[in-house]
Amino acid sequence: MTPKSRLSYCLALFAAFVISAGCSGNSVSRDSTPKTVRMSLIPTTDPGKMIRENQPLVTYLEKELGAKIDLTVPTNYAAVVEAVANDQVDIAYLGGFTYVQASKRSGVVPLVQRERDRNFHSLFITNAESGINSFSDLKGRRFAFGDVNSTSGHLMPEYFMREANVDREVISNAIYSGGHDATALAVANKKVDAGALDETVYQKMVADGKLDAKQVKVFYTTPPFFDYIWVARKTLDPGIAESFSSAMLKLHADDVSHKVILDLLNATSYVKAEDRNYDKLRQAATDAGLLK
Repeated sequence: MTPKSRLSYCLALFAAFVISAGCSGNSVSRDSTPKTVRMSLIPTTDPGKMIRENQPLVTYLEKELGAKIDLTVPTNYAAVVEAVANDQVDIAYLGGFTYVQASKRSGVVPLVQRERDRNFHSLFITNAESGINSFSDLKGRRFAFGDVNSTSGHLMPEYFMREANVDREVISNAIYSGGHDATALAVANKKVDAGALDETVYQKMVADGKLDAKQVKVFYTTPPFFDYIWVARKTLDPGIAESFSSAMLKLHADDVSHKVILDLLNATSYVKAEDRNYDKLRQAATDAGLLK
């Protein structure tokens, strides 16, 4: 083989290699769905219980996304924000406050939320025998919030308490139970005189017989605010995020299998979520010195 023909041969081999590598790369990019989608939820109630109860959702999403769902529920809200920021979680279920934290820190992408999350409320409850009927009765009483990073269990209740000029010592001396269910039980068992929590958790506990509506009473319901939201980490493939959103948006109560999932999520339907709807909550967090 002459030097010229040898050079032509080598160039032809190199060109074939480049074309082959390019085709291989394109096939990977077209198949963008990973084998596993890492999903995490803030612990609104007991983490182990949440994982067990959400298995129908996991099964549904695995079918819709064509990928395994690795579901985790840590012991506190901040851990989910940390995981999303460090690309350790692909899709997360956050409260309004943890959303604005994650948005500021790592630019998470809002996906969907329950229709009811556009008009959410916190409930203030007390033991039926406490004699507490309004904010003015809280002075000198023991009060409980949920997780310090909870929207409906801390941020917004405190915001409305400050607006109502509740005695500052009630707020500064309040305990943090760590979860909405823990707050409800602390009130029911008279470990505290009153507390604030997520309206859906309260309603479910009463419906499930885990909280006696005669033992506790709601003495104040807050004005509405935006709360829970599903988000994707900023670097997640947009196609995966869109597939997740589509799966949630297609859930319909008229479908028996869908209704099971909607019921466990305390939802009737899902809608697209928008970042701008959380501006008021951002301001409340900033005013309270909780968003830096």
